[in-house]
Amino acid sequence: MIILLFLQALACLSFLPKDDFFSIIILPDTQHYSSSYPEIFYKQMDWIVENKIPLNIQYVIHLGDITNNNKEYAWEVANKSFKILENKGIPYSIVYGDNDMKNPDKNYYDGIRHTEYLHKYFPVSRFEKQDSWWRGGFYDPSVIDNYYCLFNYKNNKFLIMNLELAPRSSVLKWADTIIVQNESRKVILVTHDYLDRNGNHLNDLKSFGLNGRDKEDKLNGNNADAVFKKLVMKNSNVILVLCGHKEGEFQKEVKIKKSEDSEKSRKMFEILSDFQDEKIKGTNEKSGKGMLRVLRFYPEKNEIVLSTVSALTGKTKGEESLLLLKK
Repeated sequence: MIILLFLQALACLSFLPKDDFFSIIILPDTQHYSSSYPEIFYKQMDWIVENKIPLNIQYVIHLGDITNNNKEYAWEVANKSFKILENKGIPYSIVYGDNDMKNPDKNYYDGIRHTEYLHKYFPVSRFEKQDSWWRGGFYDPSVIDNYYCLFNYKNNKFLIMNLELAPRSSVLKWADTIIVQNESRKVILVTHDYLDRNGNHLNDLKSFGLNGRDKEDKLNGNNADAVFKKLVMKNSNVILVLCGHKEGEFQKEVKIKKSEDSEKSRKMFEILSDFQDEKIKGTNEKSGKGMLRVLRFYPEKNEIVLSTVSALTGKTKGEESLLLLKK
């Protein structure tokens, strides 16, 4: 069976050119898998392992909503799933989504970031340890809510900045400092709630109970526009923003002026990926159907190609050249 799946994966990826490339796998909202269909979560991870070599996978990025209602049994499924990658030495990063911070007892948003299960199953020690596959740093060294990952592919250096849902202003200031300190690295920014399926920046603070200010008169959170202005616009090495939350796919090129007086602009891409409403064939049950997205980077061609693939069937749909990276 394993050999058959491997050959099937090779066949569906036979269109790949022989140019040197590496891949990053985007893992959209897994909330229904961890809560109701764990076998699909495991199959996604198995597909990644089977395609580690054919796709030259360097990293896997989860977009948040790891669970559906922040229940411990779902975190146990997620824990088991990511161990499949760890056992094969495949690096990954995660962010938490709105469903991962709900009050787990009452199943609603109460303005508190309930991340106790996140910390229990994905403690800092899971990443920052001797001889680990992971390199990077944390906003708060005791928890994984906000952290960055470093990796290199040959002479190409990257930084994955993973931010909490509706990041606090202090988090954005920290992220800005880290990105500035790593100006030689291309930055991929990841946060759960950022775009809708029409490409509009989201403003969901009120629905999450994160609008307004705390007792110290600090913002409870920042919406997508604020993240864009405080972080993306300021840093020319940010090349991608990845998000989930809203069901569907959307990717758009964003041009940012290099200065107010300049006619020249740089470009980056914002990408939404979320398949949570995809239904299992023959039923009305929402699952996600094991859909993943693949970002293939061609350093010598300064090109990134995006495609969508089903871990259940191995079939790839769509392929779009998103970005030409200037040297």
